[in-house]
Amino acid sequence: MELIDFHTHRETAEGVVTPRSFGIHPWRAGDEKSHSFEEFKSNYATRFEEAEIIGECGLDKACTTDWLSQRRLFEWQIRIADELAKPMVIHCVRAFNELLELRRNHKGHPWVVHGFTGSTQLAQQLFRAGILVSYGAALLDERRNKVRECLRNNPYPFLLETDDSPCGIEAVYKAAAAIRKCTLQELGDTIKESYTSLMTQKATE
Repeated sequence: MELIDFHTHRETAEGVVTPRSFGIHPWRAGDEKSHSFEEFKSNYATRFEEAEIIGECGLDKACTTDWLSQRRLFEWQIRIADELAKPMVIHCVRAFNELLELRRNHKGHPWVVHGFTGSTQLAQQLFRAGILVSYGAALLDERRNKVRECLRNNPYPFLLETDDSPCGIEAVYKAAAAIRKCTLQELGDTIKESYTSLMTQKATE
């Protein structure tokens, strides 16, 4: 069975599919010296073009990076994803209202919130707005009732990842299959279908 690790900061294990991505994280927004969108786009043109997914980028109200810098940089990367018709992998902490606000004006390409640990209700709200979620190593912690319940009850497409966790994607798959009370093959088919749809969806007006 093919395993898909949607988002990881570690070297991908043999036999695991991970999309190539590039983006500027909101924690680094204050370090970005570009003075305009055109300058930013030019500085990173090759890396954005070579990436399969734009990101991770996004918004984080829990970090110390200037909020206006975060938002400006995120909006620039949304524009690039729109132009290149590529999906986005999004880091979002305590800023889902703002994320949904931006999504209303940019519906032409798929977005995925990675490392999702929110509620079933939030996941449903995101999906209705055209945003998928990706679950990670939090699923392995039996004390994380909210995210485990969210995965158990989620009827929508979703993805799995390791992010910066030392665990392998196999462990995340096993935890997810146990939570959803399905076989690993059934889960693998679900993830593959979600991933294939994400990577082949074209931007629409």
